Amino acid sequence: MSSFHQGFSADDYDEPSPNNSYLQASKDISDDEGVSHYETSQSLHSTGPLKRKAKSQKSGPRKKAVEENATKEPQLGEGSSKSDDDDSSDESTDDRIHGLTRQRTAFYDESAEKQITQIEAKMFYQPRRSESLVDVQWSPNHNVETFQSKAFPTSLVSPERPSPAKTQENGANISRSYTAPTSLHPTTISGNLRVVPTQSSGPKLVQNPSTQKFQDILPPRDMYQDRGEAVTAEYMAAKAGIRQVIELRRKYIKISMQGRNDNPRDLPGWNIYPPPPQPVWAPTQGPNSSNKAHGGGSNGKFITSMSESTLTPESTKTHRKPGTNIGADFELSDVEIPAPNEMEYMMINGIYQVFESEEHQADNKAIVHVPSLRTYYKDLKVLSELSTDGPCKSLSFNRLQLLGASFNWYRLRCEYAENLECKKVPHRDFYNVRKVDTHVHHSACMNQKHLLRFIKSKLKKSSDDKVIRKDGGFLTLDEVFQSINLRAYDLSIDTLDMHAHTDTFHRFDKFNLKYNPIGESRLRNIFLKTDNDIRGRYLAEVTKEVITDLESSKYQMVEWRISIYGRNVNEWDKLAAWVLDNRLVSHNVRWLIQIPRLYNLYQKTGEIQSFEEILINIFQPLFEVTKDPSSHPKLHIFLQRVIGFDSVDDESRPETRYAKKFPVPKLWTNDSVVPYSYWIYYLFGNMTSLNAWRKRRGFNTFVLRPHCGEAGDPDHLCAAFLCCHSISHGLLLRKMPLMQYCFYLEQVGIAMSPLSNNALFLALDRNPLPQYHMRGLNVSLSTDDPLQFAFTKEPLMEEYSIATQVYKFNAPDMCELARNSVLQSGFEHSLKQHWLGPNYQLFGSAGNHPQKTNVPPLRASYREEALLNEFNLQAPPVRFLHLYPADFSCEASNIAQMYPQKSSQLQPVQERTRCSPLA
Repeated sequence: MSSFHQGFSADDYDEPSPNNSYLQASKDISDDEGVSHYETSQSLHSTGPLKRKAKSQKSGPRKKAVEENATKEPQLGEGSSKSDDDDSSDESTDDRIHGLTRQRTAFYDESAEKQITQIEAKMFYQPRRSESLVDVQWSPNHNVETFQSKAFPTSLVSPERPSPAKTQENGANISRSYTAPTSLHPTTISGNLRVVPTQSSGPKLVQNPSTQKFQDILPPRDMYQDRGEAVTAEYMAAKAGIRQVIELRRKYIKISMQGRNDNPRDLPGWNIYPPPPQPVWAPTQGPNSSNKAHGGGSNGKFITSMSESTLTPESTKTHRKPGTNIGADFELSDVEIPAPNEMEYMMINGIYQVFESEEHQADNKAIVHVPSLRTYYKDLKVLSELSTDGPCKSLSFNRLQLLGASFNWYRLRCEYAENLECKKVPHRDFYNVRKVDTHVHHSACMNQKHLLRFIKSKLKKSSDDKVIRKDGGFLTLDEVFQSINLRAYDLSIDTLDMHAHTDTFHRFDKFNLKYNPIGESRLRNIFLKTDNDIRGRYLAEVTKEVITDLESSKYQMVEWRISIYGRNVNEWDKLAAWVLDNRLVSHNVRWLIQIPRLYNLYQKTGEIQSFEEILINIFQPLFEVTKDPSSHPKLHIFLQRVIGFDSVDDESRPETRYAKKFPVPKLWTNDSVVPYSYWIYYLFGNMTSLNAWRKRRGFNTFVLRPHCGEAGDPDHLCAAFLCCHSISHGLLLRKMPLMQYCFYLEQVGIAMSPLSNNALFLALDRNPLPQYHMRGLNVSLSTDDPLQFAFTKEPLMEEYSIATQVYKFNAPDMCELARNSVLQSGFEHSLKQHWLGPNYQLFGSAGNHPQKTNVPPLRASYREEALLNEFNLQAPPVRFLHLYPADFSCEASNIAQMYPQKSSQLQPVQERTRCSPLA
């Protein structure tokens, strides 16, 4: 029996319309004099047909006729006489009214069905009951703020529903008084967000409830207040813990200069060489051009000549058509090499410290103070303990659940409106919005079919190439394949055997073997390595083919991760020479340096004696080229297109837990596995000193974006949250509510790869990607290893396609994921402005440009208000370091006063004020 039939009899409604049948039926019952919603719902669950019959006598002649038939029907069978207290006859009467036969069978249990339907009825009536209970009035002794929370939006409630005043006369409206937090101060000034000074703790963020679009959807901020002293104390302690976690992260991000506008290439005047291709469409300037640009107007013109573009005369000389002559617009001699710098550097306990002069070096006065290893582990212990703290976990879990539920409610209300907004945008759709593959390994950037065609082509056209050394001589490519008894005709996808099938699930060792074509490590060395006997020529050729496909698609960008192992100090020069000599330079490609955590293997083979040697091999060339770029000119040019560092390896390997005191790198000489947190600290510490020096010199800085949370210890997420700009995978956040909630509050980027996870650690249907997206985390889609997981020519589109089908994403969802990928990426500020809009750094609707991103303004406004709602949960609210630039207000007038060089790059936000930095 359905929940509707369990709660109502056939006499309780008279052919309601299909759109409001539930609401109208509920209204008919709740209109009795002096009967509250609570009593109504309870009576429906506890009374029999006789009481419902008495209520239905008001329903007109037709209902009376149905009622008479219902009372006469039991007389047709034996034992039809019944008393008012006879429950069994009540049930039989109810069943015969609905034409059901209640006989227990192997597939039907009456008692279980009744229990289920009663629960469903309670779930349906609870929101309607709560609607009449909420009319919250702050105490007049404090800062007064009045608002009304609604379980059902007014647009969905029947127009005949009694008004709040009428309900109050009937005694159904219950008022509750609460004490407002003293840090919040309301304002009646128009605008969504104002900064209002208070006497207690300085300026605070306040939202004007009258202008909130989604006030009836967002979860309440006062859900734990006035619930008793024990609950309130626990709630305040949990909020303090969350605030402490956020402040610790912001301290480390500020020190390492990984925040917004910390990178000099995000400032005006940064020169990108070779220049990006010229735009083919330029919006015309007019009195209403800004509104049309955001709302879907069509003001603009096609650029048909070089003179109409924004390129400089020097850049047009070497401009080439995208997808053709890869690297033809790059000349090594065109790049200016800066002069040397007088600063000094020196390694102290595994971290390079930079000094302004030799005197400062003697006094140990570095230009930046890097937290010590002891301080780092103390802060990491705080995060680890808070992530397992009961009140913090409960509060975080509840808020995440409410965020997911509110998004579902928002989607039910606004999905049609979102689709209408998308249709109003000319030209733009999911296929031609910019998408960045934020996590893809370069040696697996092609699919299997592409690699197979390339190998066959080389066997047919270049079989006499000398490709590998053996016994003091060289073997040709043809001789290598003869040694494994294979011809070009014998090769196939199955022969290569590089796809990660079911045999790699939870077997990272087998997955690493999939990089060997035909199971031969020699072929991997020949075709997929940059440092081999042919200087990586084959890998460079196949890379150019992949770049050609990327530039032809125009809207897909990649951030390829390429390895520096740390086995010798010359690896950087070889890698830079490989990239520049083969002219692997494209406006669609940027690079990340991945550092495999393989110290124990190198130590066992005798290549490395201590952990400090790996750190010297990784970072010493970077400090040398920062001091004197002429010492490594190719490396200096290559680093201009490097975004940051990654740390890769199997996270599921067991490692040493936190110790009271880890040895310094110089003393770590055994062959034990170096813990993940230890690796992250020394990458973070050396990168911090390097960034401080490079920023002073006007060079681009780096960020830390490691693999994290794919498997293994969940505490890896604590180390990454503390020190890293963003992460890849993040699957284990589903087991850590506090960390997941803090990732949401700080909008830390998460590059997720469902197809990769499906083959290695987590089935596709259990992947938390849709859950993260609903809750508002900053997630994007990436391919990880197309060689092992992809089947099509466009692996990134394949990833989006499968995620859309499996997780039921719609067009706004996909466009939002694509926009997140650009925000997470390390492409230059000027390119992001062209791809996302001039004000992309602002959070929410002010930073969203629908004509460029195809993200509906409704969606951007909802995300903004949901996040501000969560931040206002903190008392006092924390500063939005991650949402807006930390060093200036988002009002155009303040930008012009404090940062004149930025005012020309940021369009003013008309009639919409955003938050200023808070003390």
